[in-house]
Parts: sequence; C-alpha cells; structure tokens
Amino acid sequence: MGEPSTHAVRRIQRTTIAGVALLALIAAVVSFRHMHELCLRHGEDHLAAVLIPLAVDGLIVVASMSILLANHYGSRGGLLAWSLLVVGSLASLGANVAVAEPSLIGRVIAAWPSLALIGSYELLMCQIRRCAGGRAEAQELPVFSPDPPANAEADPVELQEDQEEDTTHRLASMGVVYG
Repeated sequence: MGEPSTHAVRRIQRTTIAGVALLALIAAVVSFRHMHELCLRHGEDHLAAVLIPLAVDGLIVVASMSILLANHYGSRGGLLAWSLLVVGSLASLGANVAVAEPSLIGRVIAAWPSLALIGSYELLMCQIRRCAGGRAEAQELPVFSPDPPANAEADPVELQEDQEEDTTHRLASMGVVYG
C-alpha cells in the first residue's frame, strides 16, 4: 500500500486541526463554568472566579502552542512545556470532576470534554511528528546559553549584539518574523 497523496494528508490534517479546535472550545467553555463554580464555592470573589479559569486555560494554550511549534520542527517539546500542559490539564479535569454530580456517570460526563481534548491533541501531535520526521533534516530551535563567553576579555555589549544578530538570523531562517 502506497503513501497517501499530499492533498489527502493535508485534508486529514485540516480536519484533525478543526476537530481539536472545536474540542478545545467545548472543553474551555465547560472547564470555565466548572472552575468558576468551584472558585465561588471555595470563597473566591467574582473577579478571581473569572480570572482563575482563564489562567488555567491560558496555561494550557501556551504550553500546547509551545509543544506544537517544537513538533513542527521535529522536536517533542521540552519538559517545562509538557509539565505545564499536564498540570493545567489536571487542574481543568479536577475542577470538572469536583463540581460534577457525585456519581460515576456524573463524573465521567463532566470529565469527558477535557479527556477528549487531551486525547485529540496528542493525536494531532503524532500527525505533526510523523510529517516532521519525513523532512530531510529537522531544524532545532535556538538555545540560549547562560554560560559566560569563552573570551572573557571581549566587550560584553559587542558579544550580546553578536548573539542577538545570530539568534535573529536563525529565527528568520525558520520563518519566524518580528514586526
């Protein structure tokens, strides 16, 4: 059996992305409502009860996008991004289950949107990794080293300008543009 056509692969990826986006929207709405209710139940004022769910969902979005970008360049993402995604997902899932009807069915129903998003997002990452693996050579994201320069007598301002210029060139070669 041969490889699927580029057109078919793109159609599958677009459908997967649309599905993940829809599940993300559903999970965000359900999660927001549950976390909001949970915050109010535990003494948070109305403003905090609005902001806390946004902070949790925002963390999930930022971690997900970091992993997505890393996957696009052939990497699985870093420990920090995955850790924050897991923590945010567990907080969301926990809030959903905490406010659910106290029965097995009630808890499964409340947990379902988060679980569906987590699973579908990982399926999307698998697709992206497979496509990135098919590229001739994956590009690595720039790494910023806190180590001091080898030439300690060099002008620190000049070294920083050189490092910034090098980083800008590497990012531009990957298609990252600052406006």
